[in-house]
Amino acid sequence: EIWLGIDRGMSGNGLGYMLGAPPGNVRDAIDTILVSWKKVDDERVNWSLEKAQLESKVKRLEESVSMHEKLQKDLVQRIKMLEFALNKKGVRAMNAGDGLQASRDQRGLNVRRRVGWKTLPTYLPKGLLTPDKIRAIVDDLMESKKIMSGRVDEQPSSEGGLASSGGDDSVVQPYDDEMGQDTKKEDALKVEADSEAMSKVVSSLGSAEGEHKKLREIDVKKSELKKFQPMTLLRSHLDGVRSISFHPKSPLLFSGSEDGTAKLWDMERLLRKKKASKKQEPVYTFRGHTAMVTSTAASEKMLFSGSVDGKVLCYGYPSDGQHQYTPYGTCSPFTLNTFQHSEAVWSLCVSNKKVYAACADGTVNMWQANLDDQKEPMKIYTTTSDSKKLIPTSVRTNADESQLLVSYTSGHVGVFDINTGKQITLIESATGSFAMGLSAHPFLDIAVTANVDGSYQLFDPKQGKCVEMKQNAHTDAVTSVSIDSNGVAMATASHDQSIRIWDIRKLTITVDMDPNQHRKKYDEAIHCVVHHPRHPLLTSGGADSVVKVFMA
Repeated sequence: EIWLGIDRGMSGNGLGYMLGAPPGNVRDAIDTILVSWKKVDDERVNWSLEKAQLESKVKRLEESVSMHEKLQKDLVQRIKMLEFALNKKGVRAMNAGDGLQASRDQRGLNVRRRVGWKTLPTYLPKGLLTPDKIRAIVDDLMESKKIMSGRVDEQPSSEGGLASSGGDDSVVQPYDDEMGQDTKKEDALKVEADSEAMSKVVSSLGSAEGEHKKLREIDVKKSELKKFQPMTLLRSHLDGVRSISFHPKSPLLFSGSEDGTAKLWDMERLLRKKKASKKQEPVYTFRGHTAMVTSTAASEKMLFSGSVDGKVLCYGYPSDGQHQYTPYGTCSPFTLNTFQHSEAVWSLCVSNKKVYAACADGTVNMWQANLDDQKEPMKIYTTTSDSKKLIPTSVRTNADESQLLVSYTSGHVGVFDINTGKQITLIESATGSFAMGLSAHPFLDIAVTANVDGSYQLFDPKQGKCVEMKQNAHTDAVTSVSIDSNGVAMATASHDQSIRIWDIRKLTITVDMDPNQHRKKYDEAIHCVVHHPRHPLLTSGGADSVVKVFMA
């Protein structure tokens, strides 16, 4: 073969060869090899990413299984503790009724009676122990205790010793006066300690009374509970999304971010088409804060945003056709009023044309939601514990909007009369953990707090106590909680990147969403989760600056 013109420049078509020469030159061959190598490298990178994701998912599942096993082991230990305490208390009752000290025979032996308690199975039951199962076991033990106590009262005691028990009901043991008295005192102390621990555990389970009982009696079938699916991602904020609020009636979403802006979004098209949207722009971007926006609220005619700069800005809804971005600067043409505070505003709530702002200075201030210039709030709600001023973290109104519910950094929940401003009660937390969020039931006097220790707690303001608590609800701090309009489904969000839907009547998980809902920024993941009061929408805001919208 005769090779002519290896260089690409010698031929117009880049072949540069004749007389049956191989197709392409050296440079073309090198380019082909590089392209093939790049494809192989890309496939290797994609495979590595997929492998890392699967390994991460397997690790999270293993952690979840380990957490459930530890929880089950802890519950079994608590039940055994209850059984032991009841046994000890029953033995003390039998000993007091029968007079063991007077029943010594000539050999100097003391007769003690065994108590035939109904014992728990030593094996683990199939499935996780639910609160209902635990209550049933405790009720069974308490019933056994009552039956045995009744038998003790019916048996007459004799001066010479015990009534004949016969068979294996009696065991002969050595007895000494001093040792017997010391043992009796130690047993009394142990029984008292065990009884106190038992009462704490039983009280932590909560008894269904008042509003709590009404909550459990809500008739909503499991099939009627909404199952949310991810629909779209709102990606216009430049930093973490701290707060989300919905219009009371319309499908309008109002979000506040650490970038110092608040944005209004329209979800009507999403509801109408019921299809996922790849990209959606905000209706309008509100400026005016000089620091990150920590809280938002929405009424039918106004929008409100609170910030670390101590300001609460009141906006009007933008008109149709308004450009979504204002000219350069912090001013906003729709800012109607400004309410100034001495320190950062952590939470906002709007009700009956009033705005309630929870401030870092330990106060909850009430402002009139209008255009009037207000230098001082209408009312100030404060509370103390152990002569220390409590710092509020979240504020909500109850179902009939007659009382104000406030959660604090100490875990307490304060209940105030809105009209008089006086404190009705201050409810203590079951664990004393930092309460990051608060949600009120839509038609019952029940409040739920989200706690840093990974739990959430149910409070009954009428009874003035914590009626239910779910420990280990998440593996990290629970940052937000929201109750659906049906009064049964409740969503919780956490820094472990997960969102879970609970049946609040039984405190059981109905939907455990994909654990990677939002990417982490430092140690934070999801800041807020909110249900729409009328439409089947659920939204979450994360540290990754994304607002995620779910639809049932």
